[in-house]
Amino acid sequence: MRDSANDAFFTAESLENISEALIREGIQNSLDAASRGPLNEREVRVRISLVRKASPQAKKTMLSLFEPARTHFEKGLSDNLLGELLQQEVGYLVFEDFGTKGLNGDVNEWRSDLCEGNAFFSFFRAEGRSSKTGEKLGRWGIGKQVFPTSSKLHAMFGLTVRSDSPLKALMGSAVIKSHSLGEDDYQPDAWYGQRQVEGDIVLPISENECIETFCETFGLLRGDQPGLSILVPCVDDRVDTDDLRQAIVRNFFWPILLGELVVELESDGRAWKMDAETVTAHRDLLGPQEAAIVEFASWASVAKPKDKVDLTGIGDGTPDWKIVGPLLLTEENLKRIRTHLDAEQRVGVKIPIKVRKKNSSGGDQPRLTFFEVYIETCRDSGYRTQFLRDGILIKDVRAPLLQGCRSLVVVDEPAIAGLLGDSEGVNHTQWQKDSAKFYNRYFNGPKTISFVTRSVYEIVQALHGNEAKGDPKLLLDLFFLPSDESSTETKKAPENKKKDDGTPPVPPIPKSKPSAFIVQRVEGGFIVKPGKGEIVVPFSLKIEAAYDVRRGNPIKKWSEDDFVFTRTPLKQEPKRNVIVTSENRNCIQLEIRKPDFEFGITGFDKKRDIVVVAQKVNSTDEENI
Repeated sequence: MRDSANDAFFTAESLENISEALIREGIQNSLDAASRGPLNEREVRVRISLVRKASPQAKKTMLSLFEPARTHFEKGLSDNLLGELLQQEVGYLVFEDFGTKGLNGDVNEWRSDLCEGNAFFSFFRAEGRSSKTGEKLGRWGIGKQVFPTSSKLHAMFGLTVRSDSPLKALMGSAVIKSHSLGEDDYQPDAWYGQRQVEGDIVLPISENECIETFCETFGLLRGDQPGLSILVPCVDDRVDTDDLRQAIVRNFFWPILLGELVVELESDGRAWKMDAETVTAHRDLLGPQEAAIVEFASWASVAKPKDKVDLTGIGDGTPDWKIVGPLLLTEENLKRIRTHLDAEQRVGVKIPIKVRKKNSSGGDQPRLTFFEVYIETCRDSGYRTQFLRDGILIKDVRAPLLQGCRSLVVVDEPAIAGLLGDSEGVNHTQWQKDSAKFYNRYFNGPKTISFVTRSVYEIVQALHGNEAKGDPKLLLDLFFLPSDESSTETKKAPENKKKDDGTPPVPPIPKSKPSAFIVQRVEGGFIVKPGKGEIVVPFSLKIEAAYDVRRGNPIKKWSEDDFVFTRTPLKQEPKRNVIVTSENRNCIQLEIRKPDFEFGITGFDKKRDIVVVAQKVNSTDEENI
């Protein structure tokens, strides 16, 4: 008895939704299967078509495909009656890649010990086993299951054009639940294809006429181009167009910017193309910090050698910052990094690292390779470094939290990308030192992960340590790190004593009148309430806010990277007896209608101090707080 738990891998908390899981797994498989050029370059095009309402012909075809196994699917799906499901308005999803090699390998082979490197076997006949090695994105043989997971029937069809025989192969598979029909017990795996003798393995369909009809019915554009086309029948309602668009930009902006990947998405009569020229135009799908990273990456993807500080000729690449940190981050190199930050507010740093894999004979020869770090100054607080391994975003890496800088760590070189890829779990969101495919397979494996994840932090810390030897205010406008300065004592006001020369004392400054309003701190924001002064309504109130800075006027140094009053996560609450008359970036104007009023804004970064300036306007008796 076996009930597949693969769905759990694609609903992890680190993944936004099933649409993101589908994009991550589907596109990384396509990038892995890329046909490489003479310089190891790749140009992959992925086409995704989400059809919410299948045509009568497509609906009829889906019903005919599953009708012979109706009782099995109804038993194995439990909560779905096949007939009722296919009588509803059903849709499907098509996922096709071009510029790839397709699923090569002997379609007749089913013995795992003879299927090393057999992509067809790994895709259709194996679970938890992959034909990928080295720096390939996917290694677990689980990622393909995101396609049946996205189907209400837990099924998928694959059409591949390849260099092996047969040239074209169409096959289907499904993973439902173990079930019984009468006295017979059945395993959860099902296949669509053909076989000559009962009991033989199911083989793919290779007849051109059948394949052409299939392509025409479901709108596949495969033709004779090598690659893989996948059909997800009865697509899950959770697969959403906006989620798909967002996931493409969020997870694969780097290979798109490099020109290695183009994604075309079609849905509900609309089409979007995401390539190197257009991907930044889609950043409005993301939150402010994610959008800023895509904008920053558009510079990093075309950064020239003069934009980088190359440290690869220094040190032996030992993956330990305590050992090689002083060799790499010398005063001269830190000065070069600082010069870039002062001039352009951004810099790339090329960092050497040594990778050595273990084997039965005692270990491979160590390989000196490198990865790259990109840093940009900004006003973000609590910002995490973004890590990219061979083009895909590894979104849940445990790295030190930084303030005042935006950063990318790009790992594309095969040796170090291979090591980090081996440390990833099934959904490729973390680098784990105890991963089953990583543990005890590399010399200094865990230290290597730590060396990469701490790289930006170590550089920023070194800049501050070096800064302390010179001008202590040199980098205050670049990085806002927590201060260790002790608070200074408040100076006592001089006593108002009579001078010895008989001059009468200076009269004390009169106390100001109580204000008609006060500004109070609340968790994650502030609130404006009535003060102890006289309140004459209506009156207008102008409020400006900014995160505090160590030097200069915070209001003048406000940036959209910080927040905008009209943009989430900020919320205007509470709001009583107040009308908002205008809103512009970090400035809002109110009209107070009654003496008993309240107006607050919450959702600010709780780790930063907020400076709020509130003042009455259009009044001869102007008040400022």
